[in-house]
Amino acid sequence: MSDMPDPESAAKIDNEKLQRLRDRTDEIELIISGLTTVALFTLPGWLFETLSYSYSHSTVATSIGATVMLLIVPGLFYGLGACFAVHLMIRAYWAGLIGLRSVFPKGIDWKRTPTLGPVSTEYYKKRLPDLASAITSADHTASALFAVISMIALGVLWIAVLLLISMIVAGLIGAQTGQANQAIQITSILVVSITAAPPLLVWILDAGLARVIPSLTRFRAFRALIHGLARFGGWFWPQKLILPVQLTLQSNTRSFLVALFLATGVASILLIGQLRYNAWTDFTISGEFLYLDDDAVAAGMRSSYYENQRSTRDRLLLYPMIDQFMQERSAMRVFLPYHPLRDNLMIQQQCDRNDVALDCLRRLWSVSLNGKSLEASSLIPTERMDLNLRGLTGVKSLRHLEPGVHELEVVWNPAGVDDGKPLDDRYDFATRLYRIPFMFAPAFEMGLASEVEPATEPMRENDQ
Repeated sequence: MSDMPDPESAAKIDNEKLQRLRDRTDEIELIISGLTTVALFTLPGWLFETLSYSYSHSTVATSIGATVMLLIVPGLFYGLGACFAVHLMIRAYWAGLIGLRSVFPKGIDWKRTPTLGPVSTEYYKKRLPDLASAITSADHTASALFAVISMIALGVLWIAVLLLISMIVAGLIGAQTGQANQAIQITSILVVSITAAPPLLVWILDAGLARVIPSLTRFRAFRALIHGLARFGGWFWPQKLILPVQLTLQSNTRSFLVALFLATGVASILLIGQLRYNAWTDFTISGEFLYLDDDAVAAGMRSSYYENQRSTRDRLLLYPMIDQFMQERSAMRVFLPYHPLRDNLMIQQQCDRNDVALDCLRRLWSVSLNGKSLEASSLIPTERMDLNLRGLTGVKSLRHLEPGVHELEVVWNPAGVDDGKPLDDRYDFATRLYRIPFMFAPAFEMGLASEVEPATEPMRENDQ
């Protein structure tokens, strides 16, 4: 006789092995949820900090990559973090039910419920599950949610990689013609359409039309069309990773709810990413600043203008800077940052091969105070490791300037362009004026000058 077990015994053994493995995965789910929840909520801030620090060093490819990451990754992390937090709470509830059942194996003792009367006791007996059913339900819910989280993460990351690669290629090509943004937008629409169209068409033709007209399945051309669409979709979509989870959930639960949850999850990730990106790049995403909007503060005090007030978000605004709002000395230093991705376009348009590169960069800026311009030749090439920037430094004399509030005018590309339009659609300006207000308060006005200095003698720069 053969020592091989019969099919029923083999199936029973396999089920026991699977159940033992299943018990161990519950603990792994708890560990992963706990660690991942903390990491997911902290990583977006670190990502923005890292990318913004090197913003001025970006190329076309790295700029597109950073933008895609800041638009998708934070939404993905926050969305998944929220799902993992819910999963962690369900698992904690499940663990509590197991502990409660080990202490009180009989569950609810309906004879000892002083807060319930006979009517309410009868009502709750019919509707409340016992501990075993509650444990099973919580276990199934947590496992299904964990699988859905993993499926959404894989799908969004896959789309992000496809978008990133295609947008970088399109951006590099479009940058040669001055239509980088247009090329990126067209490519993004094509990638999303190619990714979404095959499964959508399969659903419409096969799950919809073929069920209404079953005779279609007998036509070889129709079957070849469905197989071709499915195969084509597999080139752009990781079907072997996502479809087993998706189809298992759809076939064992309510298919409509699974599809709705997936669509809502993806849309929420994109929406959260866009809101988080706007919160990083704009002062506010609120619409309540009606009487002091962006246009109103454009000519006023902005932290981006003063080195001692700059924050992490100011790194994305490569504005000219002075050291601080309050100026007490007879000269003021102004720093003009060099942004290769923006400035090189204009320099290459305006300069000849025989021109000195530094002179070309100097001509890109104009600095004036009370109508008196700073000589371009006096701008000093500068490397600021504290700001991770390179640029030009100018020194503007404040001698004979009346104490009070004044305004430094700095113009990027004062020569402009022939047609007045930007050289590339990544920018909405061909020339730009910056008005930097500052307070000139000489030391003697604050009682800080030397007592031996005559009050009527003009201040000398060396005395400051």
